[in-house]
Amino acid sequence: MLLSIAGHDPTGGAGLGTDLAAWQAMGLHGASVCTALTVQDRRGVHEVLPTPPATLRAALAAATQERAPAAVKLGMLGSDAVAAEVAGFCQQVDAPVVWDTVLGAAAGGDLLGASPATLRRLALASTVITPNRIEAARLLGVEPWQGDGAPPASWLRALREQWLGGPRTRAVVLKGGHADGARSVDWVCTRDALHALSVPRLADGPGGRVHGTGCLYASTLAGMLAQGADVLQAAVEAQWRTHAGIAGAWQGAGARAMVRAGAMPGSDSFPALSGDTLDDGLAGEAGEPCTFAALQRAPGLYPVLPDADWVIRLLELGVDTLQLRWKGSGDAERRAQVRAASDAARAHGAQLFINDHWRDALDAGAYGVHLGQQDLPGADLRALRDAGLRLGVSTHDLAELARAHALRPSYIALGPVWPTTLKSMPYAPLGLARLRDWAARCKPRYPVVGIGGISLERVAAAMDCGLDGVAVVGAVVGAADAAVALRRGRQIVDAALQHRQACAAARD
Repeated sequence: MLLSIAGHDPTGGAGLGTDLAAWQAMGLHGASVCTALTVQDRRGVHEVLPTPPATLRAALAAATQERAPAAVKLGMLGSDAVAAEVAGFCQQVDAPVVWDTVLGAAAGGDLLGASPATLRRLALASTVITPNRIEAARLLGVEPWQGDGAPPASWLRALREQWLGGPRTRAVVLKGGHADGARSVDWVCTRDALHALSVPRLADGPGGRVHGTGCLYASTLAGMLAQGADVLQAAVEAQWRTHAGIAGAWQGAGARAMVRAGAMPGSDSFPALSGDTLDDGLAGEAGEPCTFAALQRAPGLYPVLPDADWVIRLLELGVDTLQLRWKGSGDAERRAQVRAASDAARAHGAQLFINDHWRDALDAGAYGVHLGQQDLPGADLRALRDAGLRLGVSTHDLAELARAHALRPSYIALGPVWPTTLKSMPYAPLGLARLRDWAARCKPRYPVVGIGGISLERVAAAMDCGLDGVAVVGAVVGAADAAVALRRGRQIVDAALQHRQACAAARD
């Protein structure tokens, strides 16, 4: 159970209603305690009636009597007395607390009125604080910074000293919705790191800024923390769903736009993560990352092979997308393997990806490289892109998906789908439900490949999740008859792709 402690918006665009709708869209159960009734519309907040502290205290006790919350989201509080009561409650909660610092409505009106001492108590009781830059400036007692770059050093020092000083507070997210520029950037600030998450900025609705975005963001973040996600992954999901909610906002003639809390995120709302490991020099004009060349065809059945002999053997059997994962020793032998495999693939017009060894791939004029997340920081991504090589990137969680998207690769690999004994993996298997969700979110921008634990018996189930290909290792190389296994696997994959194309044509 998740608990929203927030105000009631009679227009249905924000507050408790948005929090509960967001959690329902995530498949989570939410409860709520109302801090204040409001009279508000697009012209502003006309009246705030805070809940009496005694009533609030009783409501909090009733909401948590049978079940402790897995996470708490704080929204509009209404008065200093209410805020103090909520701060005391949160200090006793053994669960993540996300504080959406609602100080005023976008249309106008003060919605908190808390003293500095109460604000401090709320901060110390919170796990993550999610102000926009105007709210952050007010809380810090400084002027809002201008521009779309990283927050000034003075801001970061103040945030860490004043808002990350408590034993529970793990991050402050400075949201970028009230800034300018082609991209909206959220800054995830922890005690020792600063990450930038960005999405294309959307235009305001006919009635001004879309209403309820801060509620959707904070409630999504709380929902992710309740499920065990770390702050960075939770922030990726929050920005992804909020951008989708703005893009699909409820629009009424002459009325302000309301965020659509249940909008499903897709590749148009894909967040890009930078600031920790990626080469920001790849960014193009207006912060738009440059794009790696597209694949010539869907990956289909995508064998991962140990040496050039296997590559040549499968090319002669008609395979047109392959990966060389050379794990042998010796620099000269490795370069020779990459060169031989690349030359053979080029002669067959095949898409050959070299795993890890990007320098050798560049020297050999290979079709592409496949890199894991740990290999991205050391690779000369600009040289690979400028040479026309395709790029495939492995991803295992939401933060890695956002890191990959910052580079606009040629395809994204999701895994491990099932447990695998061929490689030690520190990640839990995705499973089919998550695979289906993440594959859909990557579309239509990216072809998606599933990898990890995919036997021939599992190929059909994996492809049914919307994949464009499946990477197989032991299913072909370890088969008693590789040619038979290859033929069977390709039949399953090709049938799935053809069925999908037929369904798309029928819908059109």
